[in-house]
Amino acid sequence: MFRFFLVTGIGLAIINGWISWWLWRALSGAGWLRFVLCALVLVLGAAFPLLYKGHGATLAHVWLLRAGAFWMGVAFYAFVLALLADVWGLGARIFGCAPPMAPRWGAVLLVLGLPVLLGAASWFNAAFPALRQYDITVRMQAPVPDALTRKPLRLGIVTDMHLGRLITAGRLARAMQLLAPEQPDAIFYVGDIIDDHIKLDAQAIAAALALTQPRLGHWAVPGNHEYISGSIDRSLNFLRSVGMQVLRDQWAVVDDSFILAGRDDLSKPGFTGTQRDSLAEILSDLPQQYRQLPLVVLDHQPAALTEARDAGAVLEFSGHTHYGQLWPFNLVIERKYENPLGLLTKGSFHSIVSAGTGTWGPPLRNTSRAEVLLVTVHFAPMEDRAGATPAP
Repeated sequence: MFRFFLVTGIGLAIINGWISWWLWRALSGAGWLRFVLCALVLVLGAAFPLLYKGHGATLAHVWLLRAGAFWMGVAFYAFVLALLADVWGLGARIFGCAPPMAPRWGAVLLVLGLPVLLGAASWFNAAFPALRQYDITVRMQAPVPDALTRKPLRLGIVTDMHLGRLITAGRLARAMQLLAPEQPDAIFYVGDIIDDHIKLDAQAIAAALALTQPRLGHWAVPGNHEYISGSIDRSLNFLRSVGMQVLRDQWAVVDDSFILAGRDDLSKPGFTGTQRDSLAEILSDLPQQYRQLPLVVLDHQPAALTEARDAGAVLEFSGHTHYGQLWPFNLVIERKYENPLGLLTKGSFHSIVSAGTGTWGPPLRNTSRAEVLLVTVHFAPMEDRAGATPAP
């Protein structure tokens, strides 16, 4: 994790340094505005990496952190445009048609204005999640439990909220308001619910959860940010305190209808020095009378799909990928994960990966919409013809 933050910090220093240098050259002769814009870029560029791991909770601290987070997403595109402007200027000089004399206001408006407009649209895309629905049929070799033959199972899925200073309980309330009319049987929170503990409002979060009353309860598993935010025990105790039932390499039999296995996050060894349990180890003490029930797995990172399928799981819910959150990082995510987003079906096994309800770092999205999932699951005997399609 230290290496990640080090590389990210160096990258941000290069990006913001180049933008400032470009502005300094482009605004030659612009007087005080030249100093103000260059200083603003450097301050905003340093705000997020310097303040994110701090513990400041004042209004000024929080809003500077949020401004820095917004700029972090915008700066990448400004950097690309500044590079292109420099390439254009170099070409003009080589071919004998030098660019206009500074200050080059049109270029400055393009390099700064276009990314800011894109950032504003991306903020809206991230701040107001949509409800995405899936309707799938699970084929079972074992007899279908009576409770699952009477009506389909309706499951709400919320991942990657990242509650803390950047995202508050209001965002969680929006998610719950999307799910409440659908009356899900259970709601699963698949990791990265907490980003930091500094501005967590337990009362407001509990009130947001109370907007829905799933008959089978609220269930949660840890993600990597439950570790990053501090003590993992503190994070999980907080989730329990607001009304979630937490599974950390544990199983539960829900409504005598299905087994819910909640996995610890893959990042556990980096924080504790110990490996998470395998699914076989998690289920080793499952009583024999429950072993014919369908197995549903919650695993924050979709990196162990084969293990879940080999263990007999019919469903696995994950998040973590954010589908890159900002272009072109989705291209990296697509190469890293077998299922970077949405529904993947292999035989009777179904993996569903959510793009997430919140954001990390830049509060922006342009590769996907922030989303809450409603998954309707039909259970049928193996001999019945069945499929799986996402609902429109």
